[in-house]
Amino acid sequence: MRLQLNGAWLLALLGALGVQAAAVAAHAQTPSEPARYLLAASAGVPLRLTMTSELGQTRFAPAYTDALVGYVPAGQKGYGHGFGLGAALNLGRDGGYTAPLYAAQQLVLMPAYLGHYELSGDLLALAHLGVPIVVHGGPSAGLELGMLLDYRILAGAGIFAQLDVDAYAGAQSRMNVIASLALGVLLDYEVLP
Repeated sequence: MRLQLNGAWLLALLGALGVQAAAVAAHAQTPSEPARYLLAASAGVPLRLTMTSELGQTRFAPAYTDALVGYVPAGQKGYGHGFGLGAALNLGRDGGYTAPLYAAQQLVLMPAYLGHYELSGDLLALAHLGVPIVVHGGPSAGLELGMLLDYRILAGAGIFAQLDVDAYAGAQSRMNVIASLALGVLLDYEVLP
């Protein structure tokens, strides 16, 4: 009886190890995504969903240009997580005579979480959740959620359209909400093993 019980335990243990070894082998055979360095550069037009008319704001905020550098570590096929840093600069004048903001006067830096997803061989989706911080031109901070859809025209380069929604504290203690549409170029460098 004791020998049979020990034999049963031994068989169960070997079976469990076999299952674990099979899982490890299957995981090793699962295709993985290489690490990636990303550089996105774009220009866009923001639409104010909330406005402060006392400051001379119009429905459309000044056009802007921005850049985002990011890194997505190697991982399994599908959704990848990463991080990035963005910088944006206004291209036009904003506001009336009470608080004018001139072209290239407002600099915004944004640390961000990145979500990377390959839709197909030529299509890539890249989402970000960031904290835009106005470092010059009226100190403020907020929250930005955005997503771009990139079409690869070459192996490591593509063109994209991006939609962003920003909410941040503005002048006179008001919440500013802006939606923007941008077009740009994405460089995607894969780090192959």
